[in-house]
Amino acid sequence: MRKRLYHRGYNVELADEATEEYSARVGGKRVIGSLLGVKQSIDWWCDTNILREPDDFEKQDFADAKNKKIEEYKGIQIMNDSEDDDKAWYMIIQGNLLKGSLPALKQFVDKNVPTK
Repeated sequence: MRKRLYHRGYNVELADEATEEYSARVGGKRVIGSLLGVKQSIDWWCDTNILREPDDFEKQDFADAKNKKIEEYKGIQIMNDSEDDDKAWYMIIQGNLLKGSLPALKQFVDKNVPTK
């Protein structure tokens, strides 16, 4: 008996136990790859109606910012991922993303954020 999963309306089944490859029929074609890759293909198909192979997702490589600056101000982290832009500072307060220059963000914190 094969291992089967159900993801966003599509049946995903274990194609090869030795290599842990899963398969699913998406958009009339069969996609084969890792479980995560097959699920990402299904998600991509459901969201955009464009078929992408599971291998396409595994090739993506996201590099972190090399010179990420973080400043702690009154218990709030203010961050900058850009080296050359002084207005690329940002912070997240109560689920809201605020962007701007460092002095402007500090001024906002002083005026609007209650501190303990």
